[in-house]
Amino acid sequence: SLFIAGILANGLMIIVNCSEWIRNRKLSCCDMILTSLGISRFFLQCMLMINGTFFQLSPKMNEQCAMSKTLTIVWMFLNTLSLWFATWLSVFYCVKIANFSQPLFLWLKRRISGLVPQLLMGSFLVSLVTGLLFINAIERKYIDKSMNNLSGNSTGECRYKVALSSSFFILSMLGYSSLFIIFIISSVLLIISLWRHSKRMEKTTSSSRDTVTEAHVRAIKGLISFIFFYISYFVALVIFLLELFANFLSLWVVIMGAYPSGHSVILILGNPKLKRVAVRALHYAGCRLRDELS
Repeated sequence: SLFIAGILANGLMIIVNCSEWIRNRKLSCCDMILTSLGISRFFLQCMLMINGTFFQLSPKMNEQCAMSKTLTIVWMFLNTLSLWFATWLSVFYCVKIANFSQPLFLWLKRRISGLVPQLLMGSFLVSLVTGLLFINAIERKYIDKSMNNLSGNSTGECRYKVALSSSFFILSMLGYSSLFIIFIISSVLLIISLWRHSKRMEKTTSSSRDTVTEAHVRAIKGLISFIFFYISYFVALVIFLLELFANFLSLWVVIMGAYPSGHSVILILGNPKLKRVAVRALHYAGCRLRDELS
């Protein structure tokens, strides 16, 4: 159900923003990042569902084993790509919304819109290189159940094992850790800025004070949710790559599936345009369901 919710949420983001692009022949920088994130997560969720189903079937043929390796590599590419896009979305929100007087921050505020296409393309290329490098980190092992040992017998059960060298693992963790740190810093800075602004608004006598403060509080809660999902995903990913607690492998997969689903749902609820379309879609689905049951 988590995967289906994620597919529907990310599919909604793709359809709404692509429809707007077709009508107006342009997208705002924020919608450009949201669309890229939605596309990467849509295929990532589909890949997680396929991987989960595929590994439950206990493949026994060379062709199926080759497919298993391909799925793992594509998952690695989409996983890295979606993390990059989520990080840039957090940076974009921080730079556009937060108010700080540091020269670097002011420079980014002026230039961020022009940098978005380059950042998205650069993220795609870096993720593609990461996925290609990951090919050599996967080795195939055949397991002969009858002998209960490793052999070259292709009629036995086939499993791919991620065999990361120490240097490759360190580079991978440096990359993921850098994204994690950038995401956390930008999110925390935005929370601090919104909190300060809401406190200033509480001291004013404006009639719109309560509405604006409430909006800031909702934004802060959404950002805290983002951080929670991101940390959970990051920890699950590290445990998955290190193959720790192998008996709980399905749990780490569920957590990794929950992050893109939950994060995308929160993004939709926090975006008036996407929320409006989602409400209409749910209302339409509810009416159709009632008509079929009546």
